[in-house]
Amino acid sequence: MTEFVHKTYDKIYVRDMIKLDLDDLISMMSSLESANAYWVDGVLFASFAMTESEELAKKEMQNEMYLDKIIFAIYDNYSITVKSSTNLEIGVLNMSKSKLYRELISWLKKQEIWSE
Repeated sequence: MTEFVHKTYDKIYVRDMIKLDLDDLISMMSSLESANAYWVDGVLFASFAMTESEELAKKEMQNEMYLDKIIFAIYDNYSITVKSSTNLEIGVLNMSKSKLYRELISWLKKQEIWSE
């Protein structure tokens, strides 16, 4: 029988964090092929992995991940979609049940950029 093992990352490196106003985040997300943002604990966000490489694959096998950037905006209450002032609309996925994403947002809120 197959053995299944759940193992979280030991470290996640974040290269850049970009705090946007809501309209800018929606505009950026709507221009992408997958125009969904995630929501956790009052934060609307998206994360972008670095371009795959053999070196990054090795790091992944060692339980390390590298994110190119996280873009985010404060958005107090979850809603299925969010609309900009110019009527662009994107879908929102509630990721509150993800331990990893809750930890990410908790960490993000402690970073200097959060209060800028």
